[in-house]
Amino acid sequence: MFYPSRCGSGGENEGYVSVFLKLMSEATTEVTASFDFRLLDPTTGVSSEIPSLGFPQFKKKSEIEATYVQDDCLVVECDVIVYMGIPCETNNSKSEIICDNIQVPPSVLLDNLRNLLESGEGADVKLKAKGEVIHAHKVVVVLQSPVFKAQLYGPMSNKRKTTIVIEDMEPSVFRSLLHFIYKDSLPSMDRYGVERMKVMCESMLGKRLDIESVADTLALADQLHCSQLKDACIRFINSSYRIGDVVASTGYGHLKRACPLIIAEILEKSAKIRMV
Repeated sequence: MFYPSRCGSGGENEGYVSVFLKLMSEATTEVTASFDFRLLDPTTGVSSEIPSLGFPQFKKKSEIEATYVQDDCLVVECDVIVYMGIPCETNNSKSEIICDNIQVPPSVLLDNLRNLLESGEGADVKLKAKGEVIHAHKVVVVLQSPVFKAQLYGPMSNKRKTTIVIEDMEPSVFRSLLHFIYKDSLPSMDRYGVERMKVMCESMLGKRLDIESVADTLALADQLHCSQLKDACIRFINSSYRIGDVVASTGYGHLKRACPLIIAEILEKSAKIRMV
């Protein structure tokens, strides 16, 4: 659409020519498009680069009459690019298209740190727990632990110290601690044979069971082979005054779909309880 005497009644458009792009067909789906308008100089045949997204102040009317009108004719060129199937947003510039479907890969920083701990590459400090030496990196343990920072860089520390002795801690437990320092997560207790820590976690979870969480906790206990926690969950569910509310919970529905064998086990133990 071309408005030789401005679009609208606003005074800010006075003296400007307005140009807009309008979709004439019926829209059946949403697409993203970018476009620009250019005026063709009749004397040189060269187009002027005047990008526009449909703003009313396309170009001053006086400039158009002086340069681009010949024999009462004006040539307006328009380029339109339609992005089919790609949801995009534009920031008023056809050269800067921001596409939502560009998948950014997840960060591998924590994986790289874990691999660094496991390989010992570039290690500059030895951590000794009951005779077992684990090679680590000062910069990592210092950033994550103020205790290690004090031991390695504190006012009373030996700046050249390369070995720290860990008192009163089993090597397997200390490896789990280092895994947390490097990876910001706890490893599987089964992997390192830290049975007591595993049972302590089962005990804490068992004491915090409630109607909304028990089904999810039961699924986790089954997955990690936590037999005591699993039995505690089933006993909780089979309590005569709780089972109806638990069955109505969202977590129980997920458990029923994902772990049907556990549901059978719950029913079996429930029958045994009633028989007793």
